[in-house]
Amino acid sequence: MKIIKYFIILSFALCTFSVRAQESLAAGIDYVFLQKLIDTAKSNYPKMKVFNHKIIIASSNIKKARLSWFDIFTVSAFYSPTYAQTLTNPTLSGFQLGLFLNISSMIQKPIMLKQSREEFKIAQLDQDEYNLNLEADVKSRYFKYIQQLTILRLQTQAALDAESLSKQFKYKFEKGEETFENYSKSMILSSDQRQRVIEAEGSVLIAKSSIEELIGKKLEDIH
Repeated sequence: MKIIKYFIILSFALCTFSVRAQESLAAGIDYVFLQKLIDTAKSNYPKMKVFNHKIIIASSNIKKARLSWFDIFTVSAFYSPTYAQTLTNPTLSGFQLGLFLNISSMIQKPIMLKQSREEFKIAQLDQDEYNLNLEADVKSRYFKYIQQLTILRLQTQAALDAESLSKQFKYKFEKGEETFENYSKSMILSSDQRQRVIEAEGSVLIAKSSIEELIGKKLEDIH
């Protein structure tokens, strides 16, 4: 009955820790630090740099399309060193210049310029969309990290309580006041709690690594 009593007390304590975890999760969130993580991810994440380069290329294509208006004109120069004039083939000596207008090219230029501007807008919208997705991803991973930290703290406290309970049973068993069965159960409970702490520590490291993948830095380097 004593071991059952202790287990009931410990189970109640674990339930209390669970409630506290829900209450303290929001308290553990640092929104200023979170914004720094988001800004760092936008600066360092390779795919963000890809979108930046796409915008630069699209902007360059607009300038190229504007300058291509000069392509509709063709200037030709001819040089004739001698003067000869006949009824069938009159020629003049010296330089002769000719200016030609490409009508087909002139019609295509406004369409090409408009297309370049639309491509620039698409590149901007793609970047805006990815900005939102990246920000949401950083937030999600950060909240997961804080959740795992909170669970780790609670599991650590539960492990300490289980260890204290096991020591009490050991002391009473050695004095002959407790059975070996109850003492053995308390050791198993303590061992289970230590295992949960190890699992929680692993979850924290995984969550931390998941954030660092996006920001391109260690969390410790963000100030």
